[in-house]
Amino acid sequence: MSSEHELYADSAQAREVDRQYQLFGDTSWADHLTSKQARANNQAWNAMISERDERQRTESRRVIASALDKMEAMCGTDAARRTA
Repeated sequence: MSSEHELYADSAQAREVDRQYQLFGDTSWADHLTSKQARANNQAWNAMISERDERQRTESRRVIASALDKMEAMCGTDAARRTA
């Protein structure tokens, strides 16, 4: 098993992972996490990101609808349909 670990440690994949870790800075804050805790943490982050993305999509739709309403007010009711 240790020889497999040594092979991995010398692989291009391992070097790339190490390089990416260096880009993100110090990861020692996660050293105490178990894999179950890390999974739960990742799921929480993914949920927050999904909620943020949904809020951004909703806001974008609102802004677009507002712009189309203004266009219709300025150029007539068919202007928005011709553009959209």
